[in-house]
Amino acid sequence: MEPLFYHLSNLVTRNDYRKLQKAKDFFGNWKNVWENIKKTEKSDLNPEVEWKKLQKLNINLVLNESLDYPVLLKEIPWPPFGIYSIGALNKINEPTLAIVGTRKATENGKELARIFASSLVLSGINIVSGLALGIDASSHAGAIEAKGYTVAVLGNGLDEIYPKTNEKLGKKILESGGAIISEYPPDMPSLPHHFIQRNRIISGLSKGILVIEAPERSGSLATARFAVDQNRDIFVIPGPISHPNFKGSNELIRQGATLVTKPEHIIEIIEPELAQKETKTQNLFAENPEEALILNALQKSKKGFSVDKIIELTKLDAEVANRVLSFLVIKNVVKETENGYTL
Repeated sequence: MEPLFYHLSNLVTRNDYRKLQKAKDFFGNWKNVWENIKKTEKSDLNPEVEWKKLQKLNINLVLNESLDYPVLLKEIPWPPFGIYSIGALNKINEPTLAIVGTRKATENGKELARIFASSLVLSGINIVSGLALGIDASSHAGAIEAKGYTVAVLGNGLDEIYPKTNEKLGKKILESGGAIISEYPPDMPSLPHHFIQRNRIISGLSKGILVIEAPERSGSLATARFAVDQNRDIFVIPGPISHPNFKGSNELIRQGATLVTKPEHIIEIIEPELAQKETKTQNLFAENPEEALILNALQKSKKGFSVDKIIELTKLDAEVANRVLSFLVIKNVVKETENGYTL
């Protein structure tokens, strides 16, 4: 019943890490912590009622003493005492990369996030991000489109998806076999400092982080700082020196982060054995947004699509679609069969 006692203590202290750490160090286990806190804080929480709330919301709680707790997360400074989750955590310990970037991303930046996420999961690397608008959302979407595993880390309780505009994306993550997690109990709002705290979890779950479009003042830079403290690899896609979305990104490169322009650059560092294999990543990396649209469409078909179907799915002009398909066939990325075009 330790998870229950931790949950009650977490509710009463409003996830006050220092207070919980001090109490745990003194009292030894969460049952004793709870017995003390409910007296000092004069709490009238009903344990049975609070536990049923978690069950009703399909929220699981795993403590950092458990074998089910993410392995990499145990290594970081200030690891969460417990992780609340909805969805499957069965792949949480497999090779994982975090993708982060600005909420106000350019269309090109969002497309790069989708392409990199899709390519990486096709190579066997999971994607973790924060479900925010912009780069985060595109990263999750790219992983889902390639039928990969992705985890969203929230800065609020799991009784509500934040931001609300990404609620449908959150449901897709769960439907695809992924997970949504948080260190905050239900009913905890998304306060500004929560986002900084949750960034240590995003980087902590991962072997490295990929930064796409980080302005001079960006939460992504905070994630990068956590990554340095956690001894994680930092990868950055460079951009124009005059564009405000790349000021932070380019500075990270200047400070020693690894400049990358394609997914293979990441794979060969965090999972070198995967880089030595012939993977779908090499074939499915798109060189422009039009190629990305077509490749993403073809991933949805096992038998192949006709040109008309591809045009319908991608909304591309017929002339553009035919031209891009021809180049993809020449590059041996796409095959032309009697059933249409296929990967």
